[in-house]
Amino acid sequence: MINRFPIKEAEFIISKDELGYQEVLDDFNNTDYIFILTYNISKNNIELLNYLANLDKSTTVDIITNIPNRFESYYNQYVRNRAKDTVRVYLNKLDPKKFDSVLSTYFNFENHAKIVMTKNVVYIGSSNFSDESRKNVECGIITRDIDFIKTIRNEIIPYLKIESEQYYSNDLINSLQIEYKFIYYKLIGMIEEVRLSCHSIGDHQGRFFEYFDLINNTDYIETSLDRLSEVFEEFENICEQIVEEMVEMGIETKSIEKLVEDLDIESIQMMYSDDTNIFNLINFDNQDYAMDYINEYEINVDPDEVDEFRNSASQVAYEKECELEEIAKTDVLTLFDKLNELKQQAEYILNNIPSSINKQIDNT
Repeated sequence: MINRFPIKEAEFIISKDELGYQEVLDDFNNTDYIFILTYNISKNNIELLNYLANLDKSTTVDIITNIPNRFESYYNQYVRNRAKDTVRVYLNKLDPKKFDSVLSTYFNFENHAKIVMTKNVVYIGSSNFSDESRKNVECGIITRDIDFIKTIRNEIIPYLKIESEQYYSNDLINSLQIEYKFIYYKLIGMIEEVRLSCHSIGDHQGRFFEYFDLINNTDYIETSLDRLSEVFEEFENICEQIVEEMVEMGIETKSIEKLVEDLDIESIQMMYSDDTNIFNLINFDNQDYAMDYINEYEINVDPDEVDEFRNSASQVAYEKECELEEIAKTDVLTLFDKLNELKQQAEYILNNIPSSINKQIDNT
């Protein structure tokens, strides 16, 4: 089998004592997708794996590797034990649960190709995703041809995944776990955004500090709470889906069902629904309040004092807004506590989604 794919523009790279794909590594924080195809990883060093460990939580990563020393059969116990040790290292280092990003691990025992790629740039060459490759003379190409990168992602990667063994044995549960993890990190990010929306940044003699500030952030608060509600819907849907799929597969669901039942998202949403203290603050219109005040009381004002009265309306409106802020503060702090509790519950669910390592990987 030979497949050919055109590249519009590429740069040839030969490297020694440096990684030929450093440009791709530097792009890891500018992308939401990373693909790594390698013959091996470092058995002892962790520098490259740290690039993956420090990714944004919403980044999706697919890594496919061979396992050196693993064979279809073993002619003596020494060779078998050596393979067992190597398999154990790979399973330990590439355990998806050890990474905050949405990482999926695959093993292809016929692979010798090397690709390191983001959605913006790709390296294809001789260099493995291993720290030891830095020491070797390696060569390859780097391209930012977006059409070619899309071809790799849409045609080559799906084929390689089909030809590989996934880290976890149950594809459906693994897919649900990946989807849950993605939504889980969206939820964590939105909870933090809600917290930030209720604060402003001050500057005192060149030192920046964060302080609680609702009045000056009402638009930001309203937007973040609307987006939080959208993520809540996604989160509830994936939780229900996980339980339903586990029931269909005959997997024990008692513990995870209890965790899902204990979620009280509705009571959280009720804290900022219509006619609540938080709702009244973020929907308060200073100008409208001032105009209503003028329209209601100006008739009783001496004509010589009308201008002064109208100017005072803004102050009255501001004082009303301060009053609403003071009333809402307690509810906002309670909301933070409930959201932090939800974060813990969501993490417990993540840790209780069942998974088992694919038995086809370790054949020793």
